[in-house]
Amino acid sequence: MWRWATDTPPRSPFGAEEPIVQLAEAAAELLADPAVTKIRECEAEDCVMLFLAAHPRRRWCSAARCGNRVRVARHYQRHKAR
Repeated sequence: MWRWATDTPPRSPFGAEEPIVQLAEAAAELLADPAVTKIRECEAEDCVMLFLAAHPRRRWCSAARCGNRVRVARHYQRHKAR
């Protein structure tokens, strides 16, 4: 996690309660984190989500949503020809 050189971070002229300031700070913190190299795009055709891969073999943003749809489609294709 990125840390300030001093104990207190610099004050924003907008105030910390502004959502845009919080979003910018979170984005800067994420981009400065070494884990940013693990960010992947979901492999489901109709999904535009990005996710932080906790495991090297992870392919979908959500195994319950995107992963299940891909597995169901693969099952359907296998059993359609019968």
